[in-house]
Amino acid sequence: MPAHERLSGLIEKISEDEILGELFVRDGLPMLKLNGRGLTEGFLLCWKTGSETEGYQKVCDFEPRKHYKWEEVELKSGQQANVLTMLNDKKGNPEHLHKRAWHLRDDAVFGSGLDTVEKVFEEVDKMPRSDPLDTDLERFFRSQMAYLLLWSILERLSAFCFGPSADPTGRIMQLYELPGMADIDRKRVSRSDKVSDSRDPGRAYRLDASDAKQSFKYYYQVRSNLSHGGKGVHSDFKKVHESLRELLATTRDFLAQLPSSDEQQRR
Repeated sequence: MPAHERLSGLIEKISEDEILGELFVRDGLPMLKLNGRGLTEGFLLCWKTGSETEGYQKVCDFEPRKHYKWEEVELKSGQQANVLTMLNDKKGNPEHLHKRAWHLRDDAVFGSGLDTVEKVFEEVDKMPRSDPLDTDLERFFRSQMAYLLLWSILERLSAFCFGPSADPTGRIMQLYELPGMADIDRKRVSRSDKVSDSRDPGRAYRLDASDAKQSFKYYYQVRSNLSHGGKGVHSDFKKVHESLRELLATTRDFLAQLPSSDEQQRR
């Protein structure tokens, strides 16, 4: 993952440890609260000599300063360490996680959210096509609804991968850079297509299994071209629904290949 790769070259040693405190989640972000209760599991990162300043700067550049603050603590092992803890713990309704460690799968959008997208996709896929325009419009709008939810999930993923403080559109345009994404794109894309920018018909984006960057631009443009249907509903539905099929599978594949915490530590 990009966040890990930013630091990997600066770290001398990684070890498991625990800290007195509890985990909370606010706006989807995991946060540690040093309230003197419970134990939270994590990893102690030891910088290479001379890399300390650069390492802390990279962490600060990635994590949003309006959510976190630095504190010095003593870990269960007796080691002294600097940790990021929750800033303004009385604001934003932080929710107690009730777990000793946070994992990406703890975020509901990557569990129930993706399941909901898949459920709607399958329901629409099974709806019979009929002549009345109203029936085709229902299929079209339900597919659009699921597609927009899927993009909300991808926006959340981009925040974890590239930093919550980064420009949202810029983060999304970097999704193709994620490890393994190009291979997944080649596997999941089996068609060729293009979509024009509704604001500038002279600009078009193509779907290309050999170019993940172009594929994600295509998918995002499909998301941006909000359509009301009409006489072109049949072709519009196919474009949205096939994009939903491919991008949902791509997202599932990417999340499935992420390493566990133990595997990440060994890298």
